[in-house]
Amino acid sequence: MTFPIHITRATKLLLAAISAVGLANVFAQPATAETKSIVFPRRDPPATAPRQVIFGANIHYGLRRTLGYTSVDYGIKQLSDIGAVSFRDYLPWQSFDFRSGSPSLVYSERLMSFLPQARLKPLLNLGGANSQVPGGVPPVSEEGLQYFDRYLEAVVATTRKYDPIYEIWNEWNMYVGTGPRMPRLQGAGDASDPRAAVHYARIARTAVDTIKHANPHAVVIVGAVGDDADWAWAQAITRYGALEHADGLSVHLYNQCARSVSDRTAKEMIVRLEKLQGALRSIRNGQETPIYVTEFGWPTSQGNCGMPLDVSAYNFAHFILQSATLPWLRGAWMHELKNVGPDPVDRENNFGLFTFDDQPKPAVCFMRQAIDLVRSAKLLEVHEPFPDVFVLRALSAGRQAVALWTSGPFRHANYKFDETALHARMMCGDTIPTSQHASLGAQPVIYEFDQNAQVSVTLDTGELPAQGAK
Repeated sequence: MTFPIHITRATKLLLAAISAVGLANVFAQPATAETKSIVFPRRDPPATAPRQVIFGANIHYGLRRTLGYTSVDYGIKQLSDIGAVSFRDYLPWQSFDFRSGSPSLVYSERLMSFLPQARLKPLLNLGGANSQVPGGVPPVSEEGLQYFDRYLEAVVATTRKYDPIYEIWNEWNMYVGTGPRMPRLQGAGDASDPRAAVHYARIARTAVDTIKHANPHAVVIVGAVGDDADWAWAQAITRYGALEHADGLSVHLYNQCARSVSDRTAKEMIVRLEKLQGALRSIRNGQETPIYVTEFGWPTSQGNCGMPLDVSAYNFAHFILQSATLPWLRGAWMHELKNVGPDPVDRENNFGLFTFDDQPKPAVCFMRQAIDLVRSAKLLEVHEPFPDVFVLRALSAGRQAVALWTSGPFRHANYKFDETALHARMMCGDTIPTSQHASLGAQPVIYEFDQNAQVSVTLDTGELPAQGAK
């Protein structure tokens, strides 16, 4: 027998509330935490250190605009402060006067003063449209190319004693250097557009041959590829032969305006580089292409696309630590050494590691400590046990260091070492306990162990128990 049950409106509301709370509790339960362990077996450091990636910074002593680069001494000190072994600057076509017949250097005096004093590896970007010579805007005609070749010969004669790396043009695919900005180039570009890949490839091939004829030992790189969706333009110039006789391809990496915060990271840049290398390998019959990242960075401007100072600093450290194990990466030059203007809102003013008035941002310390860590190592290995969670081992004579970090606050993880470390600290921060289950964030943590120790670390994606909980 069944009995009718009368449910009042108040009872219905109460049951609905209980049901909602119950469902909320179900969905609030954390997913089952994943756990993974990484074991670094005891290893003797190799007799010789691996090939070192060149780490440097962009500066501006070669342009006619000073952009705050008024002191040679300040620039040299700031490069030293970040641990740079190289710098990238411009020696533009417009700095040479052709009126006397032979090109003569009439501008870029600050760069000429900087070069002999810096005692660092120069990377000189060459090019820039030149309206003072026939066919120089840009040099796609035979006459323009002849003037361009004479300029390149003069550059080599002027700078050969400093043993620079030469880079041909800057972001040709975005702007050839004169006139109003045009809509973004799609893919390789149509031949009617001077920015098209077919035009750059011709100029690059000629420039490489001209420089190497003047100095057979010169290192010449091509590309300086700006924003390039799916690397379509870079692939096109490769198919057109831009890399023939060249020593590598240079590219620029930025992501500060990515829609997702999780894509405004060093990892996103590294993944893009790996995709580029894969595409080039397919085009070049499996041949590995040396890649030079001649610009990368994150602005600390206020407003749209600006990054907090600490996030920018962590990103720089992440890029150094993650990129140092890429066997085909020859160098990376952060953009840029100091802010080029005082406006806190203007994005282009605020890419510097130092402010416009030469005060260090937090990124100075993180760049220096990350560079020091990888440069001192004779063996480097990086693991990514979970997406955006990284563990690096740096083995050197007498010790080994293990660094851990996440790509950003959107990624949570915990870790614990099985062995007690000799020393532990936050990068650019305080010392921390040498053996404790701890939460991991974007600021790298560094643990030091004896060289002969086998090091094991366990990582998980769960929640740490509350302080004092059993």
